[in-house]
Amino acid sequence: MENFTVVRGLFDGRKRQLIINGNYIKFESKDNKKDLFKIINKEDISGIRYGIHFIKGLEFYIGREYQIFIKSKSGKEVKINFKLFYRRKLKEKHQLFCDIIDKLWCLYLDDMTESFLKKIEEKEDFFLCGIQFSADRIKFNNKELLFKDLEIKNYYHYFMVYSKNDYYQNKMLYYLKDDNAVIVSHLLTILKSHE
Repeated sequence: MENFTVVRGLFDGRKRQLIINGNYIKFESKDNKKDLFKIINKEDISGIRYGIHFIKGLEFYIGREYQIFIKSKSGKEVKINFKLFYRRKLKEKHQLFCDIIDKLWCLYLDDMTESFLKKIEEKEDFFLCGIQFSADRIKFNNKELLFKDLEIKNYYHYFMVYSKNDYYQNKMLYYLKDDNAVIVSHLLTILKSHE
């Protein structure tokens, strides 16, 4: 079990508790004293997205907001976010974000990736981020790509899947905007390394 203390930002200085363990995620996101926590059990997690949103001032960027969204099968979403301005406590906040993400990968996301790999090995089709995965190929936008023909380009905020033969046959997914884009990126990287 891992406990984190999250202070959301300049106008919300309250210390909020985030508990991540092998069975559930519990975050103190509400202000009602009778019902402070949002809880999502491990088996109910259906999607995740995370990233950094930069806050622009008049002429230049003045801060950043670290955001993590965890979605349940019922559609409920837990938003874990915190901001910083003018690089104040930058190293501390960035390390907190990295520690939370690492813990989520260790306890949840690696298992989700393994379950999708198992589906591919068993030749079971499934959809993830608008991409249909099959035993030896992916399909998106009425196009098919064999695992051996696909290439992946990773950037800070997004990644792109495209064909070796035709760069215009591609799909771009954003880590912060698209549910499970981080899992798709990891899954395709694993599949690409096995080819």
